[in-house]
Amino acid sequence: MSKMTKIGDHVRCPKCGREALVVWVSQDGKLAAIKCTRYHSQIGPPPAKFSSHAQTKAKKGMIYLIKVS
Repeated sequence: MSKMTKIGDHVRCPKCGREALVVWVSQDGKLAAIKCTRYHSQIGPPPAKFSSHAQTKAKKGMIYLIKVS
């Protein structure tokens, strides 16, 4: 990733490569949280108490924590 120092910068999403927005930057500038505007898969808990199958659903606005180089 390129240097991101400001909240509000537009960058590429690490999952889909489309436009995402920087919503948080750590004080030391080494980590950043980006929010993608597209739908991404999210694994949820199993529906029943004794079921072993996790449910997958799409969610919009996923936030990813990334390292800033």
